[in-house]
Parts: sequence; structure tokens; C-alpha cells
Amino acid sequence: MTELTHTSFQDFVRANRFAVIHFYATWNGQDAKMKDLLARQIPAELSNVIAFGMLDVDPKEHHDICRQHKILTLPSLAFYRDGSLIQTVKGLRKSDEIIEHLRQLVS
Repeated sequence: MTELTHTSFQDFVRANRFAVIHFYATWNGQDAKMKDLLARQIPAELSNVIAFGMLDVDPKEHHDICRQHKILTLPSLAFYRDGSLIQTVKGLRKSDEIIEHLRQLVS
């Protein structure tokens, strides 16, 4: 998973056909669970074609990106295809639900 900043966010999204961004905060315990889910429970056929990035919501330089994505709930995942935002999923979800969203992204 690639740690993103306000300067690398757009380049990461544009450089990858399929990208998922995990918006997180270090103080939020639910975000640790989401990070673990993304790192350990995604099938290889998906993790091999989807680029996963993380953006910490706390630095003030990141607030514009968070506003653009209407991030009010953590964790949140933003799903991109060919540089365009397809959907945003807010709150901690079960792994099978996240995997279904990932399958829809690449289909």
C-alpha cells in the first residue's frame, strides 16, 4: 500500500488503471482494521491489478482532497477507474463487501 500526500495523490490515481484510496487517521482504531483487511484479505487476482493507496486526513495540506471527496466518516475508500472516481464507500465494512466493490471496479 502506497502512502500518499497532497502532492502525489493525483499522479497515483492517474498512473493506475484501477486505484483504491484509503482515507484514514492514525487515531482511529477502525482504520487499522481496514488497513489490515486491505493488506491481508484481498484475493491475489484483485490485489495484482488494483493499486492501493492511503491518505492521512489530518495534515492540513490534505484537507482540500478530503473536501473534494466529502470525507466525513472514517475509514473511507475511494474507488478510481482510469483516473475517474467511480464510488466512495464510507465506514468499516466486512471483507466480502469490500471484495465485491473491488470486483465491480475491475469488471
